[in-house]
Amino acid sequence: MSEPLTKSYVDATDPSHPIQEDLVLNELFERARKRGVVGEVVNLETNRRFTTTEILEKADGYAKGMLALGLIPGEDTFAVVGCSTIEAVNVFAACSAIGVAFAHPYIYAPKDVSITNTLSLMEPKAVMVGEGASGTTFNSFLKFFSESGDSPRSDKLPFIEHIFYDNSHNDRAPAHRCLNPLSQLTEIGKSVSDKQLEGAKRSVKPEYRFHHYFSSGSTGKPKCVAHSHYSLANELMQLRSDNLKPMLAMNPNIDELQSYSCVALTLAGKVSKCVFIPDIDLSMSPDEVAMIYIQGVVKEGVEYLAVTGAVSNIIKSYVSKSKIDFPAMKLFINGAQIVSRGYKENLKRLLSGKAWTLYGMSEAGTIGTSSVGDTEEDEEARMQARLIVKSNTQLRIVDSNDEVVDIGKDGMVEVKTFSRFLEYRKQEQLAKDMFTADGFLKTGDVGVMFEDGTFIIKGRSADAIRFKVLGDVIYPGPIEQAMSQHPAIDNISVIAGTTNDYYGDELTYCIKLKAGVEKPSEEDLLEYGEAHELDEMQRPCRLIYMEKLPYTDNSRKVSKMRLREMVHEMITKDSETGLCDWYKKFLVEIGE
Repeated sequence: MSEPLTKSYVDATDPSHPIQEDLVLNELFERARKRGVVGEVVNLETNRRFTTTEILEKADGYAKGMLALGLIPGEDTFAVVGCSTIEAVNVFAACSAIGVAFAHPYIYAPKDVSITNTLSLMEPKAVMVGEGASGTTFNSFLKFFSESGDSPRSDKLPFIEHIFYDNSHNDRAPAHRCLNPLSQLTEIGKSVSDKQLEGAKRSVKPEYRFHHYFSSGSTGKPKCVAHSHYSLANELMQLRSDNLKPMLAMNPNIDELQSYSCVALTLAGKVSKCVFIPDIDLSMSPDEVAMIYIQGVVKEGVEYLAVTGAVSNIIKSYVSKSKIDFPAMKLFINGAQIVSRGYKENLKRLLSGKAWTLYGMSEAGTIGTSSVGDTEEDEEARMQARLIVKSNTQLRIVDSNDEVVDIGKDGMVEVKTFSRFLEYRKQEQLAKDMFTADGFLKTGDVGVMFEDGTFIIKGRSADAIRFKVLGDVIYPGPIEQAMSQHPAIDNISVIAGTTNDYYGDELTYCIKLKAGVEKPSEEDLLEYGEAHELDEMQRPCRLIYMEKLPYTDNSRKVSKMRLREMVHEMITKDSETGLCDWYKKFLVEIGE
């Protein structure tokens, strides 16, 4: 920026790299194939691998099968349930080719509820079901269907007309007559000619729904986020580099957003190899899991880590305590506000490379990233998690009246971007409520912008804790990230325990200890927090130890709403629940 900004608004329109109005996803895959660019997708769980050429060729057979079944491009959906193999990638590519919508929802516990909740939002006409690491999803799905009859019959899932079984993970013959081996999809497709397939490919419209992501927000109720070919294809075009070195990615059965983003990058020739971590088997110890990842990184020559914080932490912990030489990474991707500087510095020491921060959301794709430059200033900005607004995106930070705030002031982050979602399936009003009158998407995040147009994310507005006496708003993310590394802590969630009109919200640490460890003292926790860059304002007013923390309905994260209700009830019964010594003295001093 040549002139320092005074208001928190950036327009990152890039005339040299315009958005392409008529772009569809498969066009990018075909361009790479015609250029002779051949990438590879590898699954560490099954040790199966496909070249991108093999994937696209197999996808053509599946696409013909979908057309033969009567799936209507632009209208119908093909869903994948419980499949941790590369066959899910082949189906993804087939759907992209002919404009049939695709989904691979994460199936949480209880699995039968998750299956009905997610599939009922999309109403897929065809489903591929697999076994995954344990087979429990497969068994839960089949319980909804009668074993007799050549066609699927289910009271709970009546919209499903075709079910295919991926037996590449565990070869067996299920009893259900309505269940066909996946090879049958290709067999059915032999009635469709190459000419008909090419015609279907040419007929795909940029506005067709393609990928459905599932996002729970803070409630745990699944929201089916539908994106178009237009938004996803242009999102891919934002990465101008081609044939980057191998990238370690999430298994599709664990995270549909990260995994298929990396698949798309590979099919489009942007990444040379996508290596999937295994579908997590809960019977494995963290050390066993870490060794699988590390062996895969070494064997496949991985140079980029694109995995969740939980996975990178497993790797970090094992590398640190085992004192092994981990191959140097070029780049490892972190989330935004929840990653502390100390954590990133530790990762950098163990993994080398750049601690690259990516900020985005299911509804808008990538919104901002840290710099990949090589100067000391670039490195310092990465450590601070300063973000650059993505090209062809407008970003503003506003107050409660939707007015753009001055530089340096906290506010709500809103974006206007080409990669915005089309809809929440079956939640039309909720989708409308996500946008302002002038078309900006409300992220629900609080941020602050600097004079050069970079910005940082401070936390979710719903999680903000306002302790008036110390004079600022506190966000749980940095505290949770720092304290979760304490050797005695298994899990931690930070909330406002109670609220008082005079001194505001009480900062409360809710802690689940590791099995068999002693409860750390208050002094120990305060010293640990101080050593890990937490300041006085982030000290706990209350420390509450719990046998377990309540999770959202999809089991993916702690439900702060339920936790606040539980803690409020505990404090109502006993006002001194978990009070820290320093805070007791503070209350005496202010006359409470």
